[in-house]
Amino acid sequence: MEKKEVKKWQDEEALKRYQMIAQLLDPDMDEGKRQQLREEAAEKNGVSKRTLYRYEKSYREEGFGGLRPASRTKQRQQRLPENFGEIMEQAVQLKREVPKRSVRQIIKVLELEGFAEPGVLRPSTMQRHLYDAGLGKKQMKRYAEKRAASSRRFCRAHRMELLQGDMPWEGSSMWLTTRCSQW
Repeated sequence: MEKKEVKKWQDEEALKRYQMIAQLLDPDMDEGKRQQLREEAAEKNGVSKRTLYRYEKSYREEGFGGLRPASRTKQRQQRLPENFGEIMEQAVQLKREVPKRSVRQIIKVLELEGFAEPGVLRPSTMQRHLYDAGLGKKQMKRYAEKRAASSRRFCRAHRMELLQGDMPWEGSSMWLTTRCSQW
């Protein structure tokens, strides 16, 4: 959503919240009556009493602006090293060399080889970038399963289930290869 749409949505949501708690804001109201109205409003609007308490408190402390939902913009700071592309190339190479190598081990190797200062690379960041490169744990597992399945193509559980033999073809120097599986 664009900023105008977000602002409009926040104002609409704040108005809905205000309408839920408007009758509870009367300072002269008896606490028993307020409790009864709060329970009715919670049931009518499908929210908990605790939510209504939070709305009331926000309104009393911050006014109408306190009822607006918080904006959820990403505020992630990019603190990656300048040579992060080179670091990721090395990480991908290390993972391909030994697929069972963990992210922490890769980071340790990169730090020992001088690609990054100790403590700069975070496992979660490295894991995310390795996953994006197709080297995540699940992706590697799928790759290993496919590889294992393809290498077992002609395997059988018992001896003599699969027979393979070569014999010369009559009048030719070519050999005929046959496979026989009866069971």
